[in-house]
Order: sequence, then C-alpha cells, then structure tokens
Amino acid sequence: MPVPCSKCGEWVELNSTRQGPLSRELICANCCREEESVSFLIDEAKDIHYDLKNYAEHMKGDRRGWKKNLKELTEKISVLGYSFDDFI
Repeated sequence: MPVPCSKCGEWVELNSTRQGPLSRELICANCCREEESVSFLIDEAKDIHYDLKNYAEHMKGDRRGWKKNLKELTEKISVLGYSFDDFI
C-alpha cells in the first residue's frame, strides 16, 4: 500500500518506509539516510561540545582548533536543515 513520506512527501510502499532516527516518523529510505548522516554529525558535535564544556584533558593546548571543528560541524548540520541547538 503506497503512503507518503512524512518528510519529503514522496509516495513509497509502506513496507519500504523506516522510522527516522531524529524525527521518529515513517520516512522513505532517502530521507532516512539523510537523517542518519545528520544524527552522526550531531553525535560527534555533542561529544566535542561536552568535552569543551568540561575542559577535557585531550583538548588542552588546542581548544581553538576544537571550537573550529565544532563550528564546522554545526554549519554542516544547519546546511542539511537541522539546528544543533535543538539537540543539546
């Protein structure tokens, strides 16, 4: 039975939909892959954010570099249509 994807609206077979890791809605395979990549970026950004906030030992001497990495990750996330601030 065809159903619309909750994200893009494309009609797909019900048994080919998946639950999105971020939206928790039934979405098509393409949207699910996109959400999985965004989820990976968000997890990576959360780890860096947590370590920066707690002055992790491995970041000593290069905090600016880690902040730059975090900024780049949040920009990638925003380009994909999500906000990192919604997930921290």
